[in-house]
Amino acid sequence: MKIKKVTAVLLAGAIASSLMLGGCGNRINQDDVVATMGDQEISLGYANFVAHYNQANYDTMLASYYGEGYWTDEAYADENGQTMEESVKSYIMEDIETSLLLEAHMSDYGVEISDEEMDSISAAAQQFMEDNSQDAIEAMGATEEYVEDLLYYETVKSKMTDAIEATADTNVTDEECARRTFSYIQIDLEGYTDASGSYVSYTEDEIAELRERIPGIVEQAKSDFDGAAEANSYTVSTYSYGQDEASEEDGGFSEEVIAAADSMSEGEVSDAIEADGDCYIIRLDSENDQEAAESAREDIISERQQAKYTEVTDAWKEESDFDLDEKAWAQVRFSDIFSTVSDEEETDSSTSEE
Repeated sequence: MKIKKVTAVLLAGAIASSLMLGGCGNRINQDDVVATMGDQEISLGYANFVAHYNQANYDTMLASYYGEGYWTDEAYADENGQTMEESVKSYIMEDIETSLLLEAHMSDYGVEISDEEMDSISAAAQQFMEDNSQDAIEAMGATEEYVEDLLYYETVKSKMTDAIEATADTNVTDEECARRTFSYIQIDLEGYTDASGSYVSYTEDEIAELRERIPGIVEQAKSDFDGAAEANSYTVSTYSYGQDEASEEDGGFSEEVIAAADSMSEGEVSDAIEADGDCYIIRLDSENDQEAAESAREDIISERQQAKYTEVTDAWKEESDFDLDEKAWAQVRFSDIFSTVSDEEETDSSTSEE
């Protein structure tokens, strides 16, 4: 079963499908209520459509790698033992709850959806229904109303996200975003990756020989850093850090290397620094890297904005009376697999039908 591609670009982003589905899909009573929040009701039909729309996006990216059974295969379960189907369905329902909460608080932030935006949503939903086959519509559980609702809530989410993030503190001091940058040569003291991508451990003799070579590489690096790396088949990488550098356990650079970089002057090349089975030779390129600092400023602001959004929405969820009917939601299953259909396939199909 082929599903024709349609892309409707709105303020909320894009909604698109270019899909093929095997099987007949599960049958549900669309009018059943799957969740409530206050006096608002979410129909099982709408939740089913949102679920399968999201499933299609996952399938087109993952099914070819993981196989058709990946949704319920325990090999892909998360750390809590949830299958991918359970995990994604949980995320989808949480997203539906968030959408309702964002809509409920629009007036708090002066957010409105204009008539023009609603007209665009309606036109996009109509186009979606017209451009897809009846088989495709039934497979996704789509109706024009459901597509409109999805686009409406995505538009609300986009505008509310901007409004909430605008309340975050964007005043980042020069000290907070200041960055030092160094180049480094990393020498693995335990092994190497061969041409096939397999890791090969050194023998004791090879390790001893490598350690004997390192002082010579250091001396080369002190006079020609990049040349020393190239001559010994190593690459030169760069790293920028600041006062907010994470610990090594949290993804930061080796603490021994950072300590050495802190003690160096611009242009200076270090002696060999051993840490966690590797040897590093570093060159301090800048004590105050302005380009890296501006990038860090943007990252810090973005992190604060995201944190503000999470803080606000989490607080709403704590007070929310959102109630999910687990039995009804369990009826929605990802039994069949969606795959993309290219424009060429559509053209060939149309030609053959003629």
